[in-house]
Amino acid sequence: MTDKPSLAGLAPLRPGMFRLDANGEPTGLVAGRCSGCGRVTFPARAGCPHCPPGTPVEDHLLSGDGVVYAATTIRLPSALGHPAPYSYGYVDLAADDTRIFAPLVGEKGPAVSVGDAVRLVFFEIPAKAIPGTLGYGFAVQESRS
Repeated sequence: MTDKPSLAGLAPLRPGMFRLDANGEPTGLVAGRCSGCGRVTFPARAGCPHCPPGTPVEDHLLSGDGVVYAATTIRLPSALGHPAPYSYGYVDLAADDTRIFAPLVGEKGPAVSVGDAVRLVFFEIPAKAIPGTLGYGFAVQESRS
């Protein structure tokens, strides 16, 4: 078992975005589920874009497993100070019937492919302009042969 550094105490990228355990460690991403149509949106919105105003939106914990729908690798450092190369992409979360945009990270580095199975991970965002910020992404799962 590998000791992971504690992420408790990092400032969330956006308030209410993360589910935290009793120790302040992130355990999941909080989306919104419309009580009218059942659609899931991430990040959560105050109202459903598909239903009449005032339709309640409830917190919904997203599943942590997905599949890469589309991906791109950026080979220049970002204005915020992310070191290059880094990848972003859309991830389909079948259990939630939703697609979210997120960083793609892991041992495979920026070499992420459409169709790769990925799992939700949490980390301190590696941007010099926003130190101490809790972020999330998806890491490629190693294939089990």
